[in-house]
Amino acid sequence: MRRIFRRFVPASIRSYFHDLQYRVANLEMVVDVLISSPVYSPGDDVGFNGQLVRKQIFRDLIAAFPFEVILETGTWTGNTSAYMAQTSGLPVHTCETNPRFHAVAKMRLATVPGVHFHRSDSRQFLENSARSELASKFAFFYLDAHWYDDLPLAQELDIIERSWRQFVVMIDDFRVPGDEGYRYDEYGPNRTLAIEYLADTLHSRHLEAFFPRASSAEETGPKRGCVVITRGGESAGRVKEIHSLRGA
Repeated sequence: MRRIFRRFVPASIRSYFHDLQYRVANLEMVVDVLISSPVYSPGDDVGFNGQLVRKQIFRDLIAAFPFEVILETGTWTGNTSAYMAQTSGLPVHTCETNPRFHAVAKMRLATVPGVHFHRSDSRQFLENSARSELASKFAFFYLDAHWYDDLPLAQELDIIERSWRQFVVMIDDFRVPGDEGYRYDEYGPNRTLAIEYLADTLHSRHLEAFFPRASSAEETGPKRGCVVITRGGESAGRVKEIHSLRGA
């Protein structure tokens, strides 16, 4: 049925139904969150999709680098924002373009200190941050604002690389080479969240990519893949010493 749908239904209509499906699923999840967890509460299954391997990677990065601030694109309901703030002790600036998710996250995290909410497109959020005192700080970036027609990763990386001297980036929903058990996002031809999609940006900006060393069989939760990106040289050398990560 999926093959027939892709073959005979125009791309614009497919895009509409994908977007509608996404909106309905998100609204259902927001309602579920408000019913089951109207106030943020930490737990193994909360933050970073409830993935324990991903959480270990984050803790390893926090231990390896003297980060001063965290910037997140795609707040959603705020679980990862709160987890990063409480685990690192660092201020977290997070942006969300959807007004409902933005409002829900602010409500759920009202008692969590150190989380600063921004209602904004991810690129504008990064541009605004680059013109503030945040640009002078060693920053960890968590990029999770991509969806279907809007795939801003290359632009986000461009802003980060030209505006921050010291940074490490983690991207959610990314294909892990050699392990198809990790799930990732695909948005049509040449729009898969994979190393090939960012190859030109990585090469021109002299960036290096790293992936989870643990297999998908060892991961928990929905097993979404991720990639960690930083400049070549000293920062990349430090990432290479982190056991939970491997080179591309």
